[in-house]
Amino acid sequence: MKKTLYTVPGNKKIRVIIDTDAYAEADDQFAIVHALLTPKFDVVGIVAEQFGTGTFPNSMEKSYEEINKIVQLMGLEEQVPVFRGEEQALRDEKTAGHSEGAQFIVEEALKQDDRPLFVLNIGAITNLAAAYLLNPEIADKLLAVWVGGGPYPTGHMDFNSGNDLNAVNVILSSEMELWQIPLSAYTMMEVSFHELFDRVKPCGELGNYLVENLLRVNELECGLNLDFLPFAQNLSKAGKTMLIRSGEGWSLGDNPAIGVLISPQTKFTEERRAQRLNADGSYGEYVSENRTIRVYHSINSRVILEDLFAKIRYHFGE
Repeated sequence: MKKTLYTVPGNKKIRVIIDTDAYAEADDQFAIVHALLTPKFDVVGIVAEQFGTGTFPNSMEKSYEEINKIVQLMGLEEQVPVFRGEEQALRDEKTAGHSEGAQFIVEEALKQDDRPLFVLNIGAITNLAAAYLLNPEIADKLLAVWVGGGPYPTGHMDFNSGNDLNAVNVILSSEMELWQIPLSAYTMMEVSFHELFDRVKPCGELGNYLVENLLRVNELECGLNLDFLPFAQNLSKAGKTMLIRSGEGWSLGDNPAIGVLISPQTKFTEERRAQRLNADGSYGEYVSENRTIRVYHSINSRVILEDLFAKIRYHFGE
């Protein structure tokens, strides 16, 4: 890759761990690339996240393979370590994890380094919860960003929270600093396929893979029968053509985890008392009187997307 265009002041540089269910869909790949192209970040490791044992009993391993593919396409396989995470969701809120990924998070959090550590969770939050249960001392030694959870105030089950509800409640109930980007914010990252063909696909082997892989996943998801969803049952045939996917674009919903560290976007946030998630994904009882988290209710998608596109073009464009 090319030399960066600017120097980030030393006091603004951060260590970053990316925790990603990279094979679950096709937007994690864009987020991984974005993080690795951001000069402010020292990505000290990427941890593979599970995304359920239904369709893919080996979902974590599939994520691990996909992460390595992206890192190799970027020519960074010798520079960015990749770790296997927990193979499945936590069985309860007390049993610690045992994976190399969870161990790595603990070790990095306890390392003597003046730069703050951010753990960017762009899937289920299993590995971070497993690490915390291994060693609760890490709670005040990192800041967690999590893309997941339904919209406030009521909430509902989204993909990321649904893949490990125990893990979500472990982190919400801890003293760990947490910035949550719920569904109402991360679904604002809409981009059309035509724009991706124009801005990303021409950018070498990496750009071509990002777009072609997204189109592959789009074909699969658009072919799903989602009539079992409560909000789909009363839709007309015409209405269903816009259910979740339109067929003309996608929401790059994981990139806000990177974006809020590039552009603060604090005007879209609220500091609120943390609530546990109920079995249906709704927000339930408050954790305590003093436990608060930051919630992003909205996202400036354009500043995040334009930064992503510009960085890909600079490093991998003609």
